Amino acid sequence: MDRIKGIVYGIVSSSTFGLILLFALPAIRGGIGVDSVMFYRFGISALVLGLWLLFRKHDLKVSGKEVLTLAILGIFYAMTALLLTTSYLYIPSGIATTIHFLYPVVVTTIMILFFKDKLSLPLVIAVLMAITGVYFLSGKGESGYISLKGLLLVLTTVVTYAFYIVGVNKSCVARMEGLKLTFYVLLSGAVVFGLNLLVKGIPLDPVPDIELAIYLILLALIPTLVSDFTLILSVQHVGSTITAVLGCMEPVTAVAMGVLVLQEQLGGGQVMGIAVILLAVSIVILADSHENMRFKRLNLIKLWRKVYKF
Repeated sequence: MDRIKGIVYGIVSSSTFGLILLFALPAIRGGIGVDSVMFYRFGISALVLGLWLLFRKHDLKVSGKEVLTLAILGIFYAMTALLLTTSYLYIPSGIATTIHFLYPVVVTTIMILFFKDKLSLPLVIAVLMAITGVYFLSGKGESGYISLKGLLLVLTTVVTYAFYIVGVNKSCVARMEGLKLTFYVLLSGAVVFGLNLLVKGIPLDPVPDIELAIYLILLALIPTLVSDFTLILSVQHVGSTITAVLGCMEPVTAVAMGVLVLQEQLGGGQVMGIAVILLAVSIVILADSHENMRFKRLNLIKLWRKVYKF
């Protein structure tokens, strides 16, 4: 049951994360710079969650070792968002998205080499299908000039996001309560983007009207707070590798919002990409169910042997 919950959390996380453009684009088009949008996104989410935890009288105490780990995780998470967004300025978004979704391969590799995770054939197939689906979904990589700087930026996000997912699972904060862990990750992200504004010498753009303020609040709550919280819960329930594969639902949501809200056209390649990704997610779910059934059968066999011996 816990594993089913973890899969649901993973799907919710990636699906809500895919709503970023739905809330961020109106703010950017309204005159708020990307750097300021990022700060508002993490700052508001950390503030809202922090106030909620204080209201509920949650224990927010952390050890020195945990502070350092939480800061590093927050930096990985924030840098992924910043570098991926920046890479779109140098290379086509389809290529950037396709490269970024190599992170399940890195997560799987890290878990096998350093944490002795078992490699199953269904999971390998699901990872490869997820990457293929994202490739079709993002326009078959698109054509155009490939900037070395853009390529390096997006390749860095593959590593930072993989480290973040593995870190949530295997660091000293792995057993920390989900909301508490989410708060410190978001707070660290807000600090990173605040420092980003200071280093660049860019003033924080004011929010010109209530409508844009609502978009920023929704950006902070749904694809940030909810997405990261359910991501952490997914990692805690089913581990890093399965959570990483389930992340492929993110571009599916993004494309769906583009069609439904932004009136974008859905091509045949994108339909194929969605189908392949949904099939990859189905393989993860079915493989998990098969593993649970196999585990139950083994327990039943052991029980019968004990009864027989008795």
